[in-house]
Amino acid sequence: MKHSWRRAVLGIAAVAVLTLGAAGCGDDDDDGGGGSASGPTITLSSQDFGEQKTLAQVYGQYLQSRGFNVEIQKPIGSRTQIFKTIDAGKLDMVIDYAGSAASELDPDGKAGKPSPDPDATATRLKEAITLAGAPMVPAKIAEAQDANALVANKTWAEENNITKISDLAAIQDEVVFGGSPECVTRADCLPGYKSLYGITFKDVKSLAYGPPLVEGLKSDDVQVIQYQTTGPEIADGTFVVLEDDKGLLSADPVVPLIRDAVADEKLIDALNSLSAELKTEDLAAWNKSTDVDKEEPADVATAWLEDKGLD
Repeated sequence: MKHSWRRAVLGIAAVAVLTLGAAGCGDDDDDGGGGSASGPTITLSSQDFGEQKTLAQVYGQYLQSRGFNVEIQKPIGSRTQIFKTIDAGKLDMVIDYAGSAASELDPDGKAGKPSPDPDATATRLKEAITLAGAPMVPAKIAEAQDANALVANKTWAEENNITKISDLAAIQDEVVFGGSPECVTRADCLPGYKSLYGITFKDVKSLAYGPPLVEGLKSDDVQVIQYQTTGPEIADGTFVVLEDDKGLLSADPVVPLIRDAVADEKLIDALNSLSAELKTEDLAAWNKSTDVDKEEPADVATAWLEDKGLD
């Protein structure tokens, strides 16, 4: 997810065929939308894990209920693929995370260093978009955020007296790291742990983001993983987030990114209105519903919008 930004669009045609009809959605046929849709079709997609699919459904269904003609596509995959698809004009919007998006667009850090401050992160994202020449406009960031974190089993961390990332240096030859395939090249993942913290792990295992990564940690196949701060296993105390005591990882507030050709004031105002209602605890609750209770993202989104009176 943090590969260098480039304008190449090879493979976009294959990605574009994932588009469903105007009533399509992440994983099923019920988009939960309402109202009378009008105007040009706005295509919306996500990365392929539970929280991202739910975010696409929440924002997509909300816009549909406000009269926008929104097509919710199946997940595309990585952030790199999504940004290429937007660049090619084959996708109009993604609900992303400001810090991670900035790092994707600006891997060399010309837009500034990662910051734990959401407002500074929003500014960094805008600068990164400008520097990359990316055809995207960010709406306002939400209060809700899901940051990257280095995570361990609570029992293992207590047994080894590990509370912060720098503690791992003393036992790095005993620790197997688990992360998504993109983690090996991301500045805020393996390269960062090596350059900033001086940590090289006993081994590195590439695991698909989401349940496979979680199962790897639960089974002790790996001892630490790069994971999301809104993971249900963190909320229930099974996993603990290790303190980022040297400041490698960024704040990551939710932010809609819109292709500039369709980013009019009416659309951005609607997105901002929804983002103002979204809290971090909502993301954590959705993840429990999709990843633990195995509910469909579209159903989780519909229930949340109804509960908030936003349907």
